Amino acid sequence: MASMTAALRDRLKADAGVKALAATRVYRDERPQGSALPAIVILLISDPRDYTYAGRTDFRRSRVTVECLASSRGGADELAEAVIAASEGAAVVGATTFQRAIVANQIGDSDRVTDGTIFRAAVDLFVWHSTPDGTPGLANTTTQGD
Repeated sequence: MASMTAALRDRLKADAGVKALAATRVYRDERPQGSALPAIVILLISDPRDYTYAGRTDFRRSRVTVECLASSRGGADELAEAVIAASEGAAVVGATTFQRAIVANQIGDSDRVTDGTIFRAAVDLFVWHSTPDGTPGLANTTTQGD
């Protein structure tokens, strides 16, 4: 089964604006300990399925948090803006079709570590997407009596 977060990771890695700031340091779930900054970590918050009376719909609205990590507040904020720009439009990445992403929230904080401070700009996105997973959607669902 294709993963939306893997497709989002690939989408961000391929984006010129994100790549200019974070290179290929875009991870799912956690950043490898000691890896370089700036970096991005994608966390899946919720992934509900939408239904109508005809069955499951093809598009889903998942909520993800994209943590943009850098050694300065400005660096984290700049990376967050690049992530938003790369995510907002429609795109097809592998088997995943992204319709759009909407910013639900953005917060900033920091963590002191032994060799300095890691600044975080966390962007909460609602990501509308479809990923073929072998389950019925509106396009291939029949109603009773068909």
